[in-house]
Amino acid sequence: MKSRAHRNGFTLIEVLAVLLLTSLVLGVAIDFYRDLSRASSDAVTRGRNARRAVVLLDRVARDLEGAVLVKKPGPVDPLFHPWLFLAEADDPELGAQRLKFVSRGRHPRSPETAESDLQMVAWLLERSEQGDFELRRWSSPQLPETRDLSFPTRDDSERVAGRIASFGVFLFGDDGVSVARWDSSALAESSDLPRAAEIQVSFFLDDETDQIDGPYTRRVSLPLRTLDLEQQLEAAGVPVAGRDADGDGIPDDEQPADGAEKSDDAELADGGMTVDDCIAANPDLFRSLPPDIEALAESFRGRPIREVADLLEGVASLPPNCR
Repeated sequence: MKSRAHRNGFTLIEVLAVLLLTSLVLGVAIDFYRDLSRASSDAVTRGRNARRAVVLLDRVARDLEGAVLVKKPGPVDPLFHPWLFLAEADDPELGAQRLKFVSRGRHPRSPETAESDLQMVAWLLERSEQGDFELRRWSSPQLPETRDLSFPTRDDSERVAGRIASFGVFLFGDDGVSVARWDSSALAESSDLPRAAEIQVSFFLDDETDQIDGPYTRRVSLPLRTLDLEQQLEAAGVPVAGRDADGDGIPDDEQPADGAEKSDDAELADGGMTVDDCIAANPDLFRSLPPDIEALAESFRGRPIREVADLLEGVASLPPNCR
């Protein structure tokens, strides 16, 4: 009787061992690919955030570099002085989340028109509907008529960037100490501008986790110093409102020219005359002033002299025929 032919093949244990080794190799390869893909995605996101941070920090820095402040003239009530530099913070350790100040840098609509490059600017960090933060900007070419410490509403501002984890601005005074709050209309920083600012912003790395990318920082100097109108007017030989240099009890700006007495016509002009009427009677009234101050004075045009007398006296001395 012949023996059964020998058959070649794998045993069950060998097949299971091959499957186990194959699964281990595939698992390692898949984990490596996932880690590589995640690292590549993070690198792309960080690169995008770095570019966003550069654009955002440049825009905030440009506004801060143009910040300008006019010192309140002595006779002017602080409530009627529209110039200010204001910074507010909910958490001082994170820096100021809201800023409002006057800045130079506005581009006139037409090069042929005489427009000021001044604008009131505000930056605000607002919570979005998704629970993160968004940075918004507001600007206006007109200064308020009086001191205004309020910030614009969400609807009035423009969304600049979203998906922000944190944003803050630290301000540095003459002593070099960083602070998160500043109010140029208050006693502590009366008519003062910060010397420098440090802007910080952080972004969320992705939409699925709370991992934060940042902070990205930018240090910026505020080169423009506070303008002292009284000092400039004195240097130009213009009498300053309310000041009595000779001690005769009559303010210098109210002294009759060349010893002449004030005419009855000038007295009757009080009340009904407007700033436009005054400029028409005195074409060179504001031409001797610096361009920025001239633009501020021009903003009063069309209003009665009686309403803006206090504000206008801080800018230029009114002639007798405009009182």
